[in-house]
Amino acid sequence: MKGFVRFAGLVRLVRLVRLVGFVGFVRFVRFVRRGVSPGRGLCLVAAALVLTGCGVRPTGVVDAGEPASGLTKGLRIYFVSETGRLEGVTRSGEGFDEPGAVIKLLLSGPDESEQRAGLTNLVRGGQYDVTGSGDRLTVRIVDMALDPASVNDRNFTGQLVCSLARAQAVFDKSGRTRPDDVRVTVRAIAPEGVRQDEELGPYVCSDFLK
Repeated sequence: MKGFVRFAGLVRLVRLVRLVGFVGFVRFVRFVRRGVSPGRGLCLVAAALVLTGCGVRPTGVVDAGEPASGLTKGLRIYFVSETGRLEGVTRSGEGFDEPGAVIKLLLSGPDESEQRAGLTNLVRGGQYDVTGSGDRLTVRIVDMALDPASVNDRNFTGQLVCSLARAQAVFDKSGRTRPDDVRVTVRAIAPEGVRQDEELGPYVCSDFLK
């Protein structure tokens, strides 16, 4: 009977070594010698091996970065990608204190790296007047005709709407304006004798990110 008990104990020992490995077994023995119960010792060894094997170290909050699309924090302006979709890029808001100033950033176009990534700008020169407050803005464009059925004109409108919505949220000192709640109306005052004036919207940025 004693032989059978010893054999059963040996089997358990072999299983333990297979489970946690030689290094884990050594740690297990150390825990038991310190007075830790075998069950708790095995749990501690398993946890230590898992953390060591995965390269996990104690850490604080990790910033996983911004989502690939949609509205995120900070000042961003929007250009058009090679696939015809709007794509936001980060810009510094230094030197700007009102949303209409973001038009100047749009007119400067994508930088060299953004151009290499395939981003283009449909916002061209002209007179842009931005009015409104809170979550309501209107941008008035002089001497420009817009065709709501045109893909380019829609992306042009989206660039304005999304960039102004983001700027309005960033420059709102109360901090109560959310970019995805800002509604922008676009009024295109057509050149004399060319088509008719157009009033488009109001739009939210998500209308152009679908």
